[in-house]
Amino acid sequence: MNSQNQHPLQFALEELKTMPSIDIDGKAYTTVANRINVFRKFFPDYSIITNIISDDDIKVVVQTKITTPSGVVIATGLAEEFRGKNIINTTSALENAETSSIGRALACLSLGGSEYASANELENALAQQEQIKQNNNQRTTNQQTYQPQRQANQRQQYQHQNDFTNLINAGLQVIDNGDVLIVSGDGIFEKKTIIKNAGFRWDGQNRVWYMQKREAA
Repeated sequence: MNSQNQHPLQFALEELKTMPSIDIDGKAYTTVANRINVFRKFFPDYSIITNIISDDDIKVVVQTKITTPSGVVIATGLAEEFRGKNIINTTSALENAETSSIGRALACLSLGGSEYASANELENALAQQEQIKQNNNQRTTNQQTYQPQRQANQRQQYQHQNDFTNLINAGLQVIDNGDVLIVSGDGIFEKKTIIKNAGFRWDGQNRVWYMQKREAA
């Protein structure tokens, strides 16, 4: 085919094939930074627009739109990141979500490389591989402090469960952890509104919902 008749996207895809990639668990990832560079080179008049959909103490959601010079949306990407979920999200959840959403929008445009992945996701994956033992040790410490094992949970359920009927009806339980009450159960992030309305507060460091027992009296 005559190169003069090729669409810019074809040129971009050809150049993307020459870009370096990172292998993680047998999958080849091309960073968002490299894909953005290719996009800017072959689509200089197009725009990448990001918008924060949600940003609270639990998670952030960012949407990216890619538009033509006339403002027509030709690709979108959406990314959700939970604060404190991993190394990167401990301090940069919003930035990670934005980068990931851009990567997904570029992938929607076919500039996706082998896999969807943001630069921060790559850095985080590599860091986790190197620090997995340290992370597991920290997680074990947190669980010992705030989340006793299942059998212990059953023995230490707060005796006045009826004081938290809405939580119980939502499939959650309240654990007596000494001077502190802890919410336990599946889907805690999705049920945060119910938990907050019951008077519990989020501990971002230990990633638990808690309440001083005296507050429940």
